[in-house]
Amino acid sequence: MIKLREKILNHGVKSLKTEELIAVVLGNGIKGQSVLDISTDILSKSEDLQLNLKQLTDIKGVGLANACKLLSALELGERKLKADKLPDEIIELSILGEHLVKKIGSSPQEKLIAVYLDNSNHIIIEKVIFIGTINSATVHPRDILREALSVSACRVLIAHNHPSGRLSPSKNDRNFSLRLHECCQLLGIGLVDHLVITRNSYLSMKSSNLI
Repeated sequence: MIKLREKILNHGVKSLKTEELIAVVLGNGIKGQSVLDISTDILSKSEDLQLNLKQLTDIKGVGLANACKLLSALELGERKLKADKLPDEIIELSILGEHLVKKIGSSPQEKLIAVYLDNSNHIIIEKVIFIGTINSATVHPRDILREALSVSACRVLIAHNHPSGRLSPSKNDRNFSLRLHECCQLLGIGLVDHLVITRNSYLSMKSSNLI
């Protein structure tokens, strides 16, 4: 376990193999069987971890407490996946706003995200365009529109977060939005909106008549 913790500290949790992730959740092995041995046994029963409580407790060395911990970890992962996933079609701006609050609202760095849509409002792709402060020296409308052309998007919505928690857009935010709007018009691409995101809320620059 100490080696696995060191691996996480030095290389990040993504560096762990599936059996190692399970081992971290389980914590300890039993006499004559290491925690990695138990993790390997679990994977041998189901590589996609589609196991119920009884199936887990039937595996030697798991037990009720560890089975509950593992099922809870898997459920947490499922909920995180659902929270990060956008619906195929945006019905209301509020859906996208709430999604982006969860995705970047708590980020300590400012992130600019673009969501590219087809002419039926189906999402083609969501992409982080830039990390840092938005100004004319660091980000340009072409960075957003290049991707729009490559995926044949008809419309684009952009959003960026304010780590300070201030919801009102800055002068740079307003200037950038106007420049992007002009460039979108030249290419026949619709700018749906520019959202300013904070930890708990978001502001639509279009609804605020800033675009």
